[in-house]
Amino acid sequence: MENIKEINLAELLSALIRKLWLILLCAVIAGALTYVYTANFIQPMYRSRITIYVNNTMESSNNNNNHSISATDLATSQRLVATYINILKSDRVLQPVADSIGGGITSAYIRNLMNASSLEETEIFEVIISHNDPELAAKIANAIADVAPEHIAEIVEGSSTKIIDRAKIATAPYSPNKTRNTLFGIFGGAVLAACFVILQTMLDVRVKGEEDLAQISSAPVLGLIPDLAMETKGSYGYSGYKYSAYKAGTGANSEEADI
Repeated sequence: MENIKEINLAELLSALIRKLWLILLCAVIAGALTYVYTANFIQPMYRSRITIYVNNTMESSNNNNNHSISATDLATSQRLVATYINILKSDRVLQPVADSIGGGITSAYIRNLMNASSLEETEIFEVIISHNDPELAAKIANAIADVAPEHIAEIVEGSSTKIIDRAKIATAPYSPNKTRNTLFGIFGGAVLAACFVILQTMLDVRVKGEEDLAQISSAPVLGLIPDLAMETKGSYGYSGYKYSAYKAGTGANSEEADI
C-alpha cells in the first residue's frame, strides 16, 4: 500500500476559499510594506534629456538653395547615428565634457549615467542622463550638447550635428514607481500566501473523513464517531448528547448534564 495522499483541484480550491482572509491580509500587508520601503528607502532618480539631429553635409553643404534632401541622404544620416553614439561614449568626447563641468567628474562617471539611442530608426538620437540630483543631471546633459558636437565633427568628416532640444531640470523622479511597486507587493503577498495554503493542504496527511480513509485502506468503514464539539440541535452533537443523557434517567436535566 502506497502512503500517498491524492490532492484534487476541488480540495485545493476549497482550502483557498477557506483561507481567503489570510491571502487578502498577506496581500495588504505586503503592499503596505512595499510602499513604505519604496517611499522611504529607495533613492529617487531623475532624468534629463537632449536630442541631436545628425546631418549628412557631404552633399548638402553647398549653397544651392534648390538642393533637396534625398533618400540617400537620410539613409546615410541614419547609419551615422550609430557611429555618433559610439563616438559620444568615448573618452575623447566625454573627457572634454567632464572638464567643462569640473567638480571631480570623470568621463567614466558620465558614461555610467548616460544612455544614448536613436529615435524610431530616424536620423535623430537622444542622450539621457540619470542621476539622483536633477540639477546635476541637466547640467551634464547640456554640457554634452555644448561640447560633444564640435569634437564629434573633428572625428567624422563631412557630417555635422544640430541640437534639437536642450535638457531641462526634471521636476519629478522617474524612479521608483510607487504605484507599480505597491501592486507588485500586493500580488507577491497574495501569491506567497496562496502557495503556503496549497502546500499546507498537500502536506496535511490527517484522516478527516471517509474519503481520506478510502485512499489509504480498502477495509470497509463500520461506523463514524460523531463530533461531540458540535452544537447543532437534533444532531449527534453536544446538545443531542445532553438530551440523550436526560432521557436515559441520569437525574439531570438538559441544562445540568454538562458532560
